[in-house]
Amino acid sequence: MSWLLKILLLTVVCVTTPSLASDALSPEQLHTILEQGHTAFAEGSAMRDTNPDAAHTHFLRAADRWSLLVQDGVINGPLLYDLGNAWVQAGDLGQGIAAYLRAEQYMPGDPRLAENLAHARSLVSPQFAPDSTQALFGRLTGWHDGWSISTRLLLFAIGWVGFWTVLILGNLMTAAIPRWVGGLTSIVAVVFGISVTLTLFGDTGAVGVLIQDDVMVRKGNADSYTPQFVAPINGGVEFRILESQPVWLHVEFQNGEDGWIPRDAAEFVVLPIEAAESQVWQQANASHAQP
Repeated sequence: MSWLLKILLLTVVCVTTPSLASDALSPEQLHTILEQGHTAFAEGSAMRDTNPDAAHTHFLRAADRWSLLVQDGVINGPLLYDLGNAWVQAGDLGQGIAAYLRAEQYMPGDPRLAENLAHARSLVSPQFAPDSTQALFGRLTGWHDGWSISTRLLLFAIGWVGFWTVLILGNLMTAAIPRWVGGLTSIVAVVFGISVTLTLFGDTGAVGVLIQDDVMVRKGNADSYTPQFVAPINGGVEFRILESQPVWLHVEFQNGEDGWIPRDAAEFVVLPIEAAESQVWQQANASHAQP
């Protein structure tokens, strides 16, 4: 799929389809499942100190209920945030961090989400600190991470249309339009155009999170290869996927080191453009299925 089609799909989703209802479950069923999750989480929170085993069961119940909603196509920031909380409280750091990272795409800059994600990451062992080059690049290019992609795309469109409007009106009208107006709109278009491009195409590798403990990273795509690290790694470790094979994944960790892990030990984090495409295709298929 071309980059232009991806941007058009994302624009359609951001403007016309903020949320899509599922065909599989009725609104009443969705509401019931949502409330079941809230009830289970509240019961787990109440028992966390007095009865940890029972609390664990309730947190798993909440994660199960909210996961069912996500699987049915109900995807939004608050739901993914609650799902991450349930998984972390249930002790599953991998699934929790994956849910937080997905929620981050829908509610960037949210302080509660940032705090809980940072706490979950602090519990992960071992820690893979970003190397100095990656940290510097993140500081230089990460200024736009607090803006949702739909907001940046809208600002790009406003700047682009504004620039051409000023240019055309300047040629048609006798009264001169101040140059700073055209300059400002062009800067807005360029800055946020680059921002959207960096988000969608700046890093082609998908993001993943380890969801199993005691995973041995190998130097090749088979158990016969020697381990890349002395000790196995655990759930919650994040990585970038360099190559995907049916059984193995070639991944790069935050410190720049790479290796191979079993595919079933990882959870893919859906990128914003992938979520947008999925919603567009769901809407198209639903409209085609109607008599």
